[in-house]
Amino acid sequence: MDSEGAAGIFQCVSHLPPQHARMHRLFLIQELLCIICEHVRNDNAGRIAAGRTLASLARTSKVFHHVATSALWSRLDGLTPLLRPLASDLTFTAENAARPQPVLTLRRPLKMAEWEILRGLARRVEHLCVHDPARPVDVSIILSLCHPPTNSPLFPNLKSILWNDERAETFAFIRTLSGPTVTSLAITITNDSRKWHIPEFGILASLPYVCPNVTEVTLPTNAFGNDFPSLSEALCAWNNLTEIKCGAIEGTALAHLARQPALRKLSFNLNNVGLRLDSSLPSGAFSCVRDFQIHAANMSFLDSFINKLGGSPTSMHVLVDTNPPPTSISSLVATLRRFSSTHLQDLSLRLMTPPSPRVMPVHPLHLLAHPQPPTNLGTYMAPSVNMIMGYPISAGWQPPPNLNGPHVVSLGGASTSGSPTCHTLTLGDFIPLTCFESLGRIDISINHSIHLDDDDLRSLVSAWPHLYSFSLNDTAGWRVKSGITQIGLIAMLDCCPDLQKLCLALNTDAFIEVSSDREGIENTAVRTLGLADSLIEARATVAVAAFLSDIFPNLTTIVAWDSVVMSRRLNAGIYAERWIHVAEQVHGMNKVRAQERKWWLSDDDGESEACAISQV
Repeated sequence: MDSEGAAGIFQCVSHLPPQHARMHRLFLIQELLCIICEHVRNDNAGRIAAGRTLASLARTSKVFHHVATSALWSRLDGLTPLLRPLASDLTFTAENAARPQPVLTLRRPLKMAEWEILRGLARRVEHLCVHDPARPVDVSIILSLCHPPTNSPLFPNLKSILWNDERAETFAFIRTLSGPTVTSLAITITNDSRKWHIPEFGILASLPYVCPNVTEVTLPTNAFGNDFPSLSEALCAWNNLTEIKCGAIEGTALAHLARQPALRKLSFNLNNVGLRLDSSLPSGAFSCVRDFQIHAANMSFLDSFINKLGGSPTSMHVLVDTNPPPTSISSLVATLRRFSSTHLQDLSLRLMTPPSPRVMPVHPLHLLAHPQPPTNLGTYMAPSVNMIMGYPISAGWQPPPNLNGPHVVSLGGASTSGSPTCHTLTLGDFIPLTCFESLGRIDISINHSIHLDDDDLRSLVSAWPHLYSFSLNDTAGWRVKSGITQIGLIAMLDCCPDLQKLCLALNTDAFIEVSSDREGIENTAVRTLGLADSLIEARATVAVAAFLSDIFPNLTTIVAWDSVVMSRRLNAGIYAERWIHVAEQVHGMNKVRAQERKWWLSDDDGESEACAISQV
């Protein structure tokens, strides 16, 4: 929201509503008004549009004025809106070439009348995000707000605080914001190089006593350095926590949290080398936690932690710093199998990698890729052609055999030789996951090759009828030619009708020409399709595009060869460019298919009308 838009929205409610508005008596029900205003506030049209609508409702009548004004101010991004309704000579916008955005600064101290106006607005705020990058305020404003001329809280009805101000000198303001009504506290610092010092630790230690009713807490991941006791004391002082997100935790705090009956979600770093889980955790620890998000140094730390767990988690997200050994998936599943097979719904195992830069999309379909200068791939010799399931396929192609250990598959000009330390994951590595019949999301991304064929994919997905998200190696790629053809992909859509997100490697050798027949199976929920490091010949782009637009009529995004790891491989730019051409063609075909559907609907309506007239 820009400054002018914000000013217009938050100033307009200061006018009194009309005195003689006629309203239906249904609108005298406060619960109904609250539902209407909440719906407007959560509208997907955007914050500016929602704010203007609520401001208009506040001016409609006295009936709407209080509820709409409260809804307008209940969620606040930044402190600028609180200062806009005050006197015009109180603040000014300072321009500074060193800052990307103009900063709102005080000209003078606030007068008592201005404090009263500000407090009247602040009492309506329930959810506060302290810093808005688009409308920053100067340190002087925050320091002034730290000392209001009253003994009562400045924000007496505040329920959640999102502290995202990176400046160390402003952190004392969180003490002013905190109070017994706060139930959610999030302190996020994106600057990993900034470490906390004694003043910050002192303020953190006081927060559990100032706001004792916090149930959800998020603390910085790297700001504490090696000072774990400060974090541990704060976590142990809260007794009603249901959700925790933080960095490394020492043994004392971990043992305390393991016995908390209210805790349902835990996200932390299991990287403390000095942590001895055998002695720190009791057996059956965290029996009430249903959602784990763990950042571990390696899989051995994770296995030791899971062996101590009780209960049956529904979600397990694991991020590891070192590449897991080849047997990591089987080992992880074997450890999890002692839990109920009907409870686990979300499983993620990913290798920690630096953020991958993405190229801005060059086409409305938003294909993400890393184009490179093209090189010669050599001539392509097409084998004989047969028909399978309505699509022309190459009869001479056979998927590579399942091999145990590293292997090399010839890919023409593309170099996909597995490194000596790189294992190839096959069906045997993934089949243990089929014991969890309630799995809805599977996300595995590690530094090992993957080879699956159509039968392998069918064996896996047939065990997960509720699957809605499936992703394998979206960062490193599969590295060997995939054995999954359009036959396996269609079978997957048939087994998993709820599928919404998909990332795998597709073998496109069978696509020679566009089929005149339709398969009859389509998925309208998939809008983003990940194809990892799928290979494709130039002559196959039209046939592949026709197939994808047929089974995914609402496809909007194709992601292929989009990570740093994949983009560095030989001829990656050529394949990325070809997938861009597929994306362009899918975009056009989707428009044509949508137009045809409109024609069919209009023809059906015309025939129905003609039949009705003929029967008169």
